[in-house]
Amino acid sequence: MTLSAEPQVRDYVVALDRTLVGPPRAKADLLEEVAGHLEDAVEAYEGAGYASPDAARLALEDFGAVPEVAPAFQSTLAIAASRRTAWTLLAGLGLQPFLWDGGLDLADSSHAQAPDGWLYAVLDQAIETGGGLLLLGAVLALLLTGVGHRWLNADRAVARATAWFTIGAATFVPLTAVSMTAMTGGRAGLWLLLAVLLLGPMSAAAQSARRTLAAC
Repeated sequence: MTLSAEPQVRDYVVALDRTLVGPPRAKADLLEEVAGHLEDAVEAYEGAGYASPDAARLALEDFGAVPEVAPAFQSTLAIAASRRTAWTLLAGLGLQPFLWDGGLDLADSSHAQAPDGWLYAVLDQAIETGGGLLLLGAVLALLLTGVGHRWLNADRAVARATAWFTIGAATFVPLTAVSMTAMTGGRAGLWLLLAVLLLGPMSAAAQSARRTLAAC
């Protein structure tokens, strides 16, 4: 973040920086935009004949006090955080078809020893149907936090919904998959693959969701 040479503007941007919470890069870009806007306003007032301190004061009054403008900026950062969360969830869920139904062919190796009980059958259907629905939900969240933010004015409610949806998905998928693997007596290598390709990505998605909630 490049700070303005004008002390009043610099102090304002620092105060806004301390107030806002969100992804570092998105926050830095937003603060740069604010600083640039204020500097342009100061120059415009100076061009109209005002001394620098008075020009800065008027520019800040036009822009609004930090408590007045911070909520709108915080919504922008919350949406940015939720979009990152949606991408992280989509990437993690995108691995699951290869984990269970193809590629590594773990589903077939598990089903070779699959128990006959009703619980395994329920979990098997849940991971298949639920996984598909969660994947669609992640795509929808990505759309709402992208196009939806620009066209539908998506706000912090959308960001919170995305975060909680992600936490739910990051809990449901690993618990179901780990339960199925335990019931089939999975080999050590299978557990390692599950940790790398399922628990790791889902944990990253959950962490991203928690950061999104902090920004809401």
